[in-house]
Amino acid sequence: MNNFNLSKFFYAVIAMLLLTSCSAMNTKVGGVLDLDTDFQLSFIVEDNINPDDSKVPSPVIVRMYELKSTKLFEKANFIDLYERDAEVLGKSMIAQQALKAIKPGEERTENFVLSKDTQYIGLYVEFLQFENAKYKVTIPIAQTNIISSSAKVQLLDNTISILK
Repeated sequence: MNNFNLSKFFYAVIAMLLLTSCSAMNTKVGGVLDLDTDFQLSFIVEDNINPDDSKVPSPVIVRMYELKSTKLFEKANFIDLYERDAEVLGKSMIAQQALKAIKPGEERTENFVLSKDTQYIGLYVEFLQFENAKYKVTIPIAQTNIISSSAKVQLLDNTISILK
């Protein structure tokens, strides 16, 4: 009888650990069961990004948009997205999040679980000298739960670009 109680305790502990690890990995069940689309985003950041008036590099904030289409995102200008992105993007925007500040010279990889409705990712960089900057890009997302999508993005001076 003692072995029976010990095995019940062991299975209860294993079940609690599994449930805890699942909730720690992602708040969506899809992150564990691959029901939603996984997306890996890697940043390669040069030392000279986001220079101020004195040419001193500065960290940047990148906003990531989950989009149904790219039309409104591509049409929007810097100020429109900065001040009123939800209004400008309307129903084409599924979700938006500001990523942790990216420092000059940093390399970072982040993983996301996207909504099943997400067809594109829009990245928008809050450059100080935005007037002549290339501050946004769009990335198509694989519409399958079997293959995850990924992208490598380079930040250089006042430019964001997708690396092949």
